[in-house]
Amino acid sequence: MYKLYLFTFSLFISIFCYSQKQTNTHIILPKNIVLKTLRILFDDGKKEENILHNDIDGFINKEFISEYASIKISYNLSNGESINDLFFVNNQPSIIKYFYSSSETAKLNYTLTNAYDFKIQNNKFLEYTKNEVQECKEFLEKYSDSIFINKPLIDSIYRSKFSALSTKEMQYISMNSSDYYLKWYFRRNLLKSNLIDNKSVYNVFKRFPKSYIDSEEGIFIKNYLNSFTAFKKGEELPFFRVKDIANNFVSLLDYKHKSNVLVVFWATWCVPCINEIPTIRALKSKYKDLEIIFISYDTDKSLFLSKIKEYQMDWIHIFNDIDLINSYGSYKAIPRVYAINKNGQLIYDRDQDKDKDLSLLEIALFNLYK
Repeated sequence: MYKLYLFTFSLFISIFCYSQKQTNTHIILPKNIVLKTLRILFDDGKKEENILHNDIDGFINKEFISEYASIKISYNLSNGESINDLFFVNNQPSIIKYFYSSSETAKLNYTLTNAYDFKIQNNKFLEYTKNEVQECKEFLEKYSDSIFINKPLIDSIYRSKFSALSTKEMQYISMNSSDYYLKWYFRRNLLKSNLIDNKSVYNVFKRFPKSYIDSEEGIFIKNYLNSFTAFKKGEELPFFRVKDIANNFVSLLDYKHKSNVLVVFWATWCVPCINEIPTIRALKSKYKDLEIIFISYDTDKSLFLSKIKEYQMDWIHIFNDIDLINSYGSYKAIPRVYAINKNGQLIYDRDQDKDKDLSLLEIALFNLYK
């Protein structure tokens, strides 16, 4: 079973020079398969998305940044069981063809062309962690209904057993750091685990080959790990260059020695974020050359666009840029507000300044402009 800060300018340029790769994967399914029970998930090296597959014979043509893109196919069989197959593809034309074994419609097999299931690697991984996996399985069978319902002892045992499993997994990954399947597993299952401290995760990451650490996928991971380090007043914020909703490139470097900048992380579903928009609008009106960059966690773009119009948010907007959100701490609560002076230095961090109502932000900006 598959289980599922700054950068130098030269490094930044190298990131954006990576060429996008694209899959060309042909998925062929048996004629009598029930498509409504089929689910296909595609992972591009940063995020996973659901792929609509309305035909038994179709293609997946999607961009990806990782060494391999992963495709997970789930299907409910006629005997009540289900399959959960994981495949890896690169930019070579590939084929994943499913077929029933003889006339037995309860058993679904597949053949692969330029696609890989990494079963050998996965089986070795499972063999190494089998004792810890078994302990976790037995614990869940006995206590699954008692976890996280105000039973501290049960919760403590849960954390102990699953932390032990995660530690064993990281040991194996450290010893086999060139294996791409294990890099994928690390990113998908261990990187954001709340059972492992960030330092231990970073130490495993550093064991990967330099070519992987410096790849776009590696930099994506490094940005996330670096986001756990508190930003320091008087220093520059993590570098970014992304496109806004008007398709223009936005970078903090563009404003250095020109404008003071306000960077805000928010979402349309975040009530405190919405409540503070009038204050932000008033600051923009008061300080005409203050540049404001709003970075949204939203995933529904049409709703997002309607809300920025409704709330008269007449400034720069960046929509759901996963890289950028990760590099500033995707796990942190919103609204999150930073103020940067014309020298590119951080002068205000809402979280560090413990500013409940933006009154300290108003003071910080007043001192900048007096």
